[in-house]
Amino acid sequence: MTTKDAGTGYLVIGYILAVVQAVLYATLSIFGKLLYATGLDSQQVVILRFLSMTVLLGAFLLIWRREPLFSKQRATYIQSVAFFLSAVLYLMTVEHLSAGMTTVIFYMFPAVVAVLNVFIFREQFTLTIAVALILAFGGLVLVSGIVAGGIVLDPLGIALGFASCLAFAIYTILIQKLGRTESPLTSTFSIAITGLAAACIVFAPTVPSMFTLTAHQLVLGALLGLLSTILPVVLYMEAIKRIGSTKAALISISETPFTLLLAFILLGEVLTTQQAIGSVLI
Repeated sequence: MTTKDAGTGYLVIGYILAVVQAVLYATLSIFGKLLYATGLDSQQVVILRFLSMTVLLGAFLLIWRREPLFSKQRATYIQSVAFFLSAVLYLMTVEHLSAGMTTVIFYMFPAVVAVLNVFIFREQFTLTIAVALILAFGGLVLVSGIVAGGIVLDPLGIALGFASCLAFAIYTILIQKLGRTESPLTSTFSIAITGLAAACIVFAPTVPSMFTLTAHQLVLGALLGLLSTILPVVLYMEAIKRIGSTKAALISISETPFTLLLAFILLGEVLTTQQAIGSVLI
């Protein structure tokens, strides 16, 4: 195998990992809805998500004993805070804006990543990336349903949405900075334990209710932590290592159509023609 073939294969694996993580991350909404159906609220789900991540990944690393639990890099914990803030701010945005508008604002983060990479890593902003961003954003608008009209734009909601978008963009940029110097498993555990601590502080009144969770809720929480968080976070880091944060972030937008498809197949939700066209654009 030539060096060129090896390099091409390395990139192809990066693209595949980016797509797989988008499919896995799309299950977040599915497990979230299933947990809401059991009576849990958004704060409980956030705590359960980070708790499951911490327990499952921590147990694996302790048994495997090949990677350290905690990162020694300060930037990893800044990255962890950015990840937590993006999740919490997203939930707060939904309280002020429609789910569709929230989705459109949040998934502008690949454009933010692309712009930041031009200035931080001196990456070239190509015509291909520009066209891809335009098509993806157009698809998001169609998928979100905001073109139907009647959208109320709450200034606070818009501010929260952009803050969530920016936080996730910073998280993505930091992955590119740290990805080649630290194990994705160590970084992910650091994100998990930091997120759990932050969630317990921010949602302190909710913590006592976590001791009354049923076995069914714990199983769903474990699946949420493993399939919807640990695996996609690790794969996202690996994808960024291979193809860069701009392309990986752009591919991650495909999470939206994958979510619609899974909801259609597993939950019986309706998939409209407009959403189908938007998904094709993405």
